[in-house]
Amino acid sequence: MAIITCWQDIEDRGSDWLTPAERKLIAACRVAEECILGDGTLPPEGTPDPERRVRAEVLRYLILGGCDRCKVQGWGVRVSGAYVEGRLDLSFQTAVGVTSLLVCRIEQEIVALQARFEFLNLTESHLPGLNAQGAKVTGDVFLRGVTATGAVSLAGASIGGSLVCEGAHFIGREDSHALSAQGATVTGSVFLRDVTATGMVRLSGASIGGQLACVGARFAGTKGEKALNAQGLRVTRGLIWRHVTVEAGSVDLNAAHIGELFDDPNCWPDRGRLILDGFTYDRISGAPTDANTRLNWLSMGDTWNGTFFPQPYTQLAKVLHEMGHDRDARKVLARREQKIQADMRRRLRVELDGSWRAGVRSVWLDVLRPLLWVWDLLLRWVVGYGHHPFRSLLWLLGLWAAAVWLAHMAWTAGDFAPNSGPVQMSDRWQALAVSVENPSLIWSSASEAGRDWETFNRYGWAADLVIPIIDLGQTAAWAPSTARGDWGRRLWRCGFLLQMAGWIVTALGAAAITGIIRRD
Repeated sequence: MAIITCWQDIEDRGSDWLTPAERKLIAACRVAEECILGDGTLPPEGTPDPERRVRAEVLRYLILGGCDRCKVQGWGVRVSGAYVEGRLDLSFQTAVGVTSLLVCRIEQEIVALQARFEFLNLTESHLPGLNAQGAKVTGDVFLRGVTATGAVSLAGASIGGSLVCEGAHFIGREDSHALSAQGATVTGSVFLRDVTATGMVRLSGASIGGQLACVGARFAGTKGEKALNAQGLRVTRGLIWRHVTVEAGSVDLNAAHIGELFDDPNCWPDRGRLILDGFTYDRISGAPTDANTRLNWLSMGDTWNGTFFPQPYTQLAKVLHEMGHDRDARKVLARREQKIQADMRRRLRVELDGSWRAGVRSVWLDVLRPLLWVWDLLLRWVVGYGHHPFRSLLWLLGLWAAAVWLAHMAWTAGDFAPNSGPVQMSDRWQALAVSVENPSLIWSSASEAGRDWETFNRYGWAADLVIPIIDLGQTAAWAPSTARGDWGRRLWRCGFLLQMAGWIVTALGAAAITGIIRRD
């Protein structure tokens, strides 16, 4: 492209060199008016109409302010309905005033490396790409309704206003992204409402002072690429993620941070296509905060390439706790521990299976995995991995109720005996044992034979059996008899299990209450 630096360069090309569209545009720029070519609609493809044809070298000359003989006044260059022919290269240049190319068909990629703009507006234009890496824009960048059939790059750009891409179509080639603002700094907001992107949208390392709005956006990565790469993204205000469709590819929010999360949990991609590891946010606003909904969301993004990441659960629990949803926060932490235990068993299985195939036969494969599974169930059901410690009291109450029922049935059946060798060998007891159906009832009564013996109480006996930290003297005084009847044998067999369960539940409850097994 021949560079035009002054009006003389145009005159040297001849009096008929300028097209009617270019003459009209120059005249409008001299008086600070907008130039509308044709009917102001998008020019058709093919050979351009001279009434709309504006060559890139003329447009460049005007965008840069013209010269003393052709001074661009006021707003700058504002043109609608132009067919821009040739390559518009503004690299390392400074535009004067507004650069506004509305509803234009731009023949070749716009190149504006390290360029400086006051305001860049390409609304509803069609172009094969834009390379504005490192560009500095004092105001806004409008790509609203743009159709780009090649990569649009604002990587490393500095935008003093907002980046507005509402309704745009970004169609990346197979070897490039669709839209890139990697490492860009946007003082205002980034609007991707109703955007359709075929190819990767790269926002990694970008800093956005306002919000990132993706309402109604459609993302589709190509060749297994990420649909949205937002690694390390920083958004001061919030992310709006609603009515979004991720047709192909994944969404990577690794190490991203946003102020507030406004989302519809049903709009995120499914499991294996969402990366939430390292994703942090200060608050959830205008969106569900109940544990069940949020846990379903986390389950879609807590695992990547077979590796489980607990951080998303810790982050969600922290936010819910700070918002006052303590119960939901505890549920999230309990689910995190459940996932950690399951992942640990999975990794152990892989390691031990590998050693087995190598010929190292180990009993750990047959013993350790079931023990870990049982331990996980106990932690989950009894104390919620330490986050629901008082659940252990309900378990103790259930064990006590079972022991009360068994003790009642055995006592009424006459299947108890004094827990004393001398008593059982005494003549009085022997006489009662063979003469009455329930000798313990008589021995425990206020009769002469049992006046000085401990009175039986089924509730106290059950408490003595299953609660190890108390001693009411009941189990020391009375024991089930395996020789007198079926209920005695049942209680004797179940008593050991109930006592062991009581020890386990009490120990886990105490550890959870004191914080020994709790991991925040």
